[in-house]
Amino acid sequence: MAAVIQFRILGDLEVRRDGVLVAISATKIRIILASLLLRAGRVVPVSTLADRLWDNDPPADARAALQTYVARLRRLLGADAEIRSRSGGYVIETPPRSCDLHEFDERLETARTALDRGDRADALESLRAATRLWRGPILFDVDSAPLHRDEVPRLQERCLVAAERRFALELELGHHRAVAEELRALSATYPFQEGLRTYLMQALYRSGRQAEALEVYRDVAALLRGELGVEPGAELRGLHQAILLGEATGEDTRDGVPPSLPALCQLPPAIGDFVGRTVEVARIARSLACDKERATVPIVVVSGVAGVGKSALAVHVAHRVRHRFPDGQLHVNLGGGGPAPRDVSEVLSELLYALGLHPAAQPRSTEARAATFRARVADRRILIVLDDAADARQVVPLLPGTAGSAVLVTSRRSLEELPSADWHRLQPFSVAEGVSLLSRILDPGRVAGERPVAEELVDLCGRLPLALRIIGARLQPRPTVQLRTLADRLHDEHRRLDELAVGDLAVRSELAVSYGGLAAPIQLAVRRMGLLPAESFAAWTLGALTDGGDGERAVEQLMTAGLLEPVGVDLTGQLRYRPHDLVALFARELASRDDEEATRTAYRRLLDTFLLAAHSVHLRVVRKDGLPPDPLPEGLAAGPVDVAELTADPGAWLHTERSQLLYAITQACRLGCYDKAALLADMIIPPLSIRGGYEQIVRVRAVIRDAARAAGDERVASRQASSRADVLLSLRLDEAAAEFEESVAVFRRLGMNSELVQSLTGLAFARMFQGQPAHTYAEDATRIAYMTGDPEDIVLALRTHADSLVLRDRPAEALPLLEEALGHANELSNPDDIRAMLVRVLDCAISLGKLDLAEATYARALEVTDAASNAHGVGWLLVHHSRLQCANGDVPAAMAEAREALRLMVEVGDPRGVFLANMRLAEALLAGGDSPGAAAHLHTLLSTSDAACVPLLRAKAEAVLAQATAHQQGELQDA
Repeated sequence: MAAVIQFRILGDLEVRRDGVLVAISATKIRIILASLLLRAGRVVPVSTLADRLWDNDPPADARAALQTYVARLRRLLGADAEIRSRSGGYVIETPPRSCDLHEFDERLETARTALDRGDRADALESLRAATRLWRGPILFDVDSAPLHRDEVPRLQERCLVAAERRFALELELGHHRAVAEELRALSATYPFQEGLRTYLMQALYRSGRQAEALEVYRDVAALLRGELGVEPGAELRGLHQAILLGEATGEDTRDGVPPSLPALCQLPPAIGDFVGRTVEVARIARSLACDKERATVPIVVVSGVAGVGKSALAVHVAHRVRHRFPDGQLHVNLGGGGPAPRDVSEVLSELLYALGLHPAAQPRSTEARAATFRARVADRRILIVLDDAADARQVVPLLPGTAGSAVLVTSRRSLEELPSADWHRLQPFSVAEGVSLLSRILDPGRVAGERPVAEELVDLCGRLPLALRIIGARLQPRPTVQLRTLADRLHDEHRRLDELAVGDLAVRSELAVSYGGLAAPIQLAVRRMGLLPAESFAAWTLGALTDGGDGERAVEQLMTAGLLEPVGVDLTGQLRYRPHDLVALFARELASRDDEEATRTAYRRLLDTFLLAAHSVHLRVVRKDGLPPDPLPEGLAAGPVDVAELTADPGAWLHTERSQLLYAITQACRLGCYDKAALLADMIIPPLSIRGGYEQIVRVRAVIRDAARAAGDERVASRQASSRADVLLSLRLDEAAAEFEESVAVFRRLGMNSELVQSLTGLAFARMFQGQPAHTYAEDATRIAYMTGDPEDIVLALRTHADSLVLRDRPAEALPLLEEALGHANELSNPDDIRAMLVRVLDCAISLGKLDLAEATYARALEVTDAASNAHGVGWLLVHHSRLQCANGDVPAAMAEAREALRLMVEVGDPRGVFLANMRLAEALLAGGDSPGAAAHLHTLLSTSDAACVPLLRAKAEAVLAQATAHQQGELQDA
């Protein structure tokens, strides 16, 4: 009989099989399971899972790591729940009624149906059953900030709404005494839910506990005033008033007592589809509070990039707090985003007229009008909303002079010059908020039916409310058009801004207004920012691109204009900044229309700086695999930065600037500087490859190769093809072999012997991994290396020759070659080459049964390996030492080292290393007597691995699997 599996997510995350708790302790696996269960039956995109696992900072090998975690989750759940790979993500298929969330939804639907037919008793039973499934804070034991930000609030709100519906029916059916204490406990858990407090007051009052009902009101009023600076809502106030007057009845008093209307209200209409911004609304409402002790006027500034929703937020908050300002609410658009902000004197005249002063009676000068305005609002409680301010100078004359009133300002600029203001920098929506807005504009069922695509649309719109409203406006009149259709169009960055326009709404025109209001040097900075990737950058980078100008001043002005955001300090101590995604696209458009020669000159300055910094790093890094770079050309000039200080920690600089450096290579090729791009690649890619990211490196090498070929430079093109093939050895063997073969032919013809040795050894490795003869290539490489006399070539050739002998089960012949290569490597003092030789000596010693030699060799290899900066090298050491631990009979140590090696290989994204670490783990299981576990592990490995499962490795894994299967069959026969 199949096992019964149950998933519980309406509280802590729990899985039970036949009533027994399934232990799932790994944090990342719990995050994946929770994410999949929240959308059971629907695809969860890989990008969403990566965001939740690594909180918007995924490692370079995120996809490989995710595959490993999903494989582990599949093993834990077994066949009871199916996790399938789908295009772009994963989906979990759970048995019917196996998840409490599904049951919760079914109970709510049953309640709705019962209410439709007028059966309140049946509806109440279904609501009781639904709310019993809710066991407390949702997924409180799943450690993922993005999950709790994007998913949990929505589900928590659904549970609270269901609870409120249930209590409404309980009171309607006269169960006030039975639910009073339950309502009290739930109100204590969710103190800001005014609906729960309303029902609690009703339950207590109807139970004859009037004093307690009034005490509930006093408590919640004190809480709201103290924490949020707001009064209770109309519903609670109305019920409170009715109880005081003895007018409360057994009927629901949800309408309450309407607040008195102010004498003057210029606010635009309240926004019916306003969503999210809960924290921001509460903070701004609290900042606008006017208490008797406060002697100054509260001033709140909401700033942010164009289209982020500043005006909508201001209007929403203004309506929410207008009851605090009984003397009126003024609203004026200052037009500050464009090149011609409104004249302050004209604005003052408009406000004075609204306050009852006819234009003919107003003074003429701006100063006099400002004084008259202050006199008119003195000692009155008025809320003044100044939308789209240009700068502080435009705002200051519009400020009241005495306490009592409050001012809410929106601006694309930060307006930090305003005295004693509270500044709020508004960020783009979260994904959940963006989807919620689309659901308000479109049919909610339409959005729910394509939820993953809706989330994709939100990201493509940069999570900007303006862009999402445009998308909604385009889709709303076309109900048959799928969201996927528009998402596919937005994926094309060259026309994305074209797509984000409808009627008078357009993201590009909003950004153009901001750009038009900038001074000429800052406009140049925006255009040059378009030459950078949409990643964070240091201020000196922009300085190098703006004719060697002041990068710090430029980023300061761009931040003030709302076009740039600070993102923290990098590992080199530099402050970094990042434009919004759509701002970056707009800047790229401007850059593409700029003067081509000026652009090329500017980019060469940045490229020269990168080359000088990379050369400084190259001289000090350990990892120098592959072909040595050409000499630096003469005449390089650094931009406005101290290169020595910048690269004081070479590893930190490389890690920090990885994206910028790789993008610089492709940009240099586009601008015709392929030779400098090749030089930069040869200096930075070997040490960068320690951290993985092989696919990106392969693409970058291909860009240089193709640019050199287009320019007719066969030498540079072939060098890049050979270096690219070297990385492809860990990804796609056939492609690597083809690149090496072409390079070998070119290098022979051009007489480039060092490059020829590199390509021959690479081709030998490719053939070895393919399970084909490789010794002829290795021997040819050794012969040429001895002929050139270059010790680096000799080390590489001997190492490859030794590997070809080991492949043919001749480790005794390989060992002398390795010892000779090790001698040359010691003379070169290259720790990475020494480690590579020692790893191979270690492997040969194990094969020959020389375990003492193997242990001593491992110890030497550890000494020359920098564990802090070379996780990849440590991973390979552990792969081989795990084999030695098995040979010594220490199975637990072998398993531990294999698991750690696997973790490191997943971290750097080496699929071949991941495969071998998994195989070592299976060998350790087999050595420990767990032949079924070893067989199962190998079956999973062979069925799930793709790029890593090259013929040579597959054959080795199948041989171990055959051993495990034979052991397993023998054990069954003995039993």
